[in-house]
Amino acid sequence: MANDNMYTGKSSRNPNSSLITGLLIGLGLIAFGVYLYYDLAAWEQSNEQMHLHRLLWGIYDLGGKLAVAGFFALCGAIGIGGGAYKSWKLRQIRDKRD
Repeated sequence: MANDNMYTGKSSRNPNSSLITGLLIGLGLIAFGVYLYYDLAAWEQSNEQMHLHRLLWGIYDLGGKLAVAGFFALCGAIGIGGGAYKSWKLRQIRDKRD
């Protein structure tokens, strides 16, 4: 017979763990975007050479330092939203089971 209980281990019993993980990753990405914004702003005022990944160079060429920061803010928001959604779904499953 199939087991209807989706919880497989001790770590999956807390539905908020996905939200916490999503928040940590999302806030980290947003903070990294802010750091890159200020780093690029300082670079624009200097004569130094800057080394970035070509994806980031492409984003920078399209919209400047604000686009690079916005890219990481968007990725962070997606991470936070994904964690919140997964936690919400796990709470629904837990509430149906109880």
